[in-house]
Order: sequence, then structure tokens, then C-alpha cells
Amino acid sequence: MRYKCWERGSVPLKFRLGDVHLGKVMLSLLRRSAGPSEPPLDIGNTPEPPAELDGADGYVVWSQPLTSRLPVFSLRPGAVVYAPRQYRRFSIQLSGNFEQYMARFSGKTRSGIRRKLRKFADASGGRIDWRAYRTPAQMSLFVPSARKVSSKTYQERLLKSGFPDNPEFLTSALTLSENDCVRAYILFLDGNPVSYLYCRVKDKIVSYDYHGYDPTYAKLSPGTVLQGLALEALFAEQQFTTFDFTEGEGPHKERLSTGHSLCGDVYVIRRRIMPISFLMFHHAVSTTSASAGRLLNQVKLKSPLRRLLRGT
Repeated sequence: MRYKCWERGSVPLKFRLGDVHLGKVMLSLLRRSAGPSEPPLDIGNTPEPPAELDGADGYVVWSQPLTSRLPVFSLRPGAVVYAPRQYRRFSIQLSGNFEQYMARFSGKTRSGIRRKLRKFADASGGRIDWRAYRTPAQMSLFVPSARKVSSKTYQERLLKSGFPDNPEFLTSALTLSENDCVRAYILFLDGNPVSYLYCRVKDKIVSYDYHGYDPTYAKLSPGTVLQGLALEALFAEQQFTTFDFTEGEGPHKERLSTGHSLCGDVYVIRRRIMPISFLMFHHAVSTTSASAGRLLNQVKLKSPLRRLLRGT
């Protein structure tokens, strides 16, 4: 078997209507996340399966590279393939230095980034207070500060996907830090954490895993400020090849990236009544959410409603 990083457990299938978390069902799946350098999947094929399903409902590969867009549903012998999310996976090549990276942007964009840095510095009394964390001792300080910020974000309040708050994650973070496989950053204002960024490192690739900012300070662009400072620090280390924005799209990812590839979350589920019913219901909710979003966008209510829900 080519891939040996399968994990077994309950995988949540989350139901969302826009930014509102409606609930979830749990599927028994083997699962793994694909790396950005893995060979892309062709239409008509499925990700290479684990050696044994051991009674699981099937398996899922998150962020699987694709040669082209897949049908949302397709049939295979004894299984259904479900690809609900297909997106561009953005990344930044960390070769060269930060000045060379910034030079690729237009003068207007560079000016806008510098303006946000000055604005935050002015609000901070003339200097920006931010800190990097990578050792076990530092990670023990990082986690409670990141949790403090995360508890205020819309990701946690609405999507139930904030910075993890469980002993298992802390243990994992400490283990990664012992092997110098994590980079984390926090931005402070008046001594209080206002934005965080947590990145795992594997094979010289830095992953954009967890991030958020306190919406109270949205006008100061704390997420953008911390992202820029973290990238400058990563370029300065000269240890890494890529900053991987992982799954999902977003204007800031596209704006800061130097390239992208097509990826998708691909579920391969045995033909069993309950899990297949959950997939169909999940697709129906997602389709309804997308249609509602397009309608709200047409009447110019989508952005105001999103800001209201997120509290920004």
C-alpha cells in the first residue's frame, strides 16, 4: 500500500446553512489528508483505498489532488463516491526572500499591506507586539492564548470549528514541538491576544492549520497583520519549501498565494442504507445553502447578513 497514514474513527459530516452550524452525524471511516505533492486523481478512479476497512462505512481522503472536477456523486462496484467540496488549494513558494515575494505584488497591494501594519502599530503605541512559538515550553503558553481568541471567533460560535480545546490536541502539539514540527504565532494589543496562527510542519511544508482573530478589532486587520509577519519570519528561516493554505478557498488565500492546484474531499462509502442516506441529505442541505447564498447575493444582502452573523 502506497499510503500508510490512515486513521480509524468517527468522522463528522457537518450540516451548515451558510455560516450557521445545523448539526452533524458521525460516520465510521478510515481517513487521511492528502499532501499537495501527491499524484492527482482522474475521473473514474478513486483514491487508493486502505488495505482493510475492518467494518468501517468506507474511507475519506481530504484535499485529494484532482486532474479535473469530479461529479458530486458517482457509483463504483459496491460503493458510492461523494465529492461535496472541490476547490483550489493555494500555496506560497518560500524560496528566495520575503522582499522578492513582496515584489510580485502591485505597488497598490504592497502599499495596502504596509498601511495595515502602520495602522496596527499606531494602535499599539508605535510597535507591534507579536510572538513566535515553537518549543514545548512556548507551546504551553501559546495554547491558552489561542483559545482565548478562538472563543470569540465566528468559526467557533457558528461553525464549531475553532482552535481545538482538548487534552489530545495539546499532547499532539507538544509532541510536534519536541520534533521542531510546529510554528505558531500570536499578535497582541495592549497585552491581550487578538489573533493567532498555528502551523504544522511536514516534509518542509508549513500548513495553515488553525487561525483566527478577535472580531472586536476587525478594523485593525489583525489576521492580515499576523499573516504578513509570520510569512516574513518563515522566509527568514530558509528551512521550508512551501506555505500550504490547505483546503478551501478565500480571497486572502488567493491574494497572497503564488500558485494553486485543484483538490477535493472524496468519500468512498459502502452501499449501506444509513450512510448513503446521510450523504444524500448532506448534499441536499449544501445545495439549499448554495442556492440561498446566490439569492442573497443577487439582492445584495449576503455580505451584510454575513457581517451580522459573524459580529464583524
